[in-house]
Amino acid sequence: MPIDLRQTPQYAKYLSSLGWEVDKKDKVSYFIRKFSFVGSFLKIQRPEKIDFDQIDKIAKKHRAFQIAIEPLNINHQQLIISHGFKQSKSYFVPSKTIHIDLIKSEKQLLKEMHYKTRYNIKKAINNKLKVIKSKDIERFADFWQECALKQRAMWIPQKTEIREIYKAFGKNAYLIFVLHSNKLVAGILLLHTDKISYYMYAASSEIGKKLFAPTLAAWEAIKLSKKKGSKIFDFEGIYDDRFPLKSWKGFTRFKKSFGGNEVEYPGTFTKFRFPY
Repeated sequence: MPIDLRQTPQYAKYLSSLGWEVDKKDKVSYFIRKFSFVGSFLKIQRPEKIDFDQIDKIAKKHRAFQIAIEPLNINHQQLIISHGFKQSKSYFVPSKTIHIDLIKSEKQLLKEMHYKTRYNIKKAINNKLKVIKSKDIERFADFWQECALKQRAMWIPQKTEIREIYKAFGKNAYLIFVLHSNKLVAGILLLHTDKISYYMYAASSEIGKKLFAPTLAAWEAIKLSKKKGSKIFDFEGIYDDRFPLKSWKGFTRFKKSFGGNEVEYPGTFTKFRFPY
């Protein structure tokens, strides 16, 4: 199994830029967020192995009042519960996603899409949309925030996170822009690890949606990921009945239309402790 995004050095650099401490032991990154007077919060996300003795040592070292584990393997669920952790109703990392097998040819990937998705790609091309690779992270961050505000009718401050994760991944971060009359109408921030590409952030204007720009952007992201040598394209989150978020249903239909296989993770497990 390829290493998960959350266990890469680039992700550790990203969280460090946001004020987290990183304690790495035996190839596993432990993320610590300190709070004045009350101790710290410790999270371990998608580790290849779970060492409870090590977790206890790090929790004690950083005076953690709460520990969260988001396992990679569903077989670890009962083991985690046996160590006093309880299933959480919320999560930090999506508990369910879609993986597209990039070993397949472009022709096969197109064949496995919903027929309307293939049609919408053709429509987008016929709408004379221009696809470019960009390095203008400020433009993308502003565009993402603008779209989030209009579509969700609320302020979701993500510009700092977008900038910092792009910076942390460096040459393994790509921006795909779709333009109409030189105006940005859809965009994707794509991250590459050793063998997996992640559809990390995506945004589209209302005009872009009418022109099928998001569909074209996603297809271009899939093709770019394949070209870069990735074996898996991870859509980074879909709706999960176990932890329902109604707002995720819309983009889940969109992501499922590209084919691929659904992948489930166990979710998040937490435990409180007295910092000492």
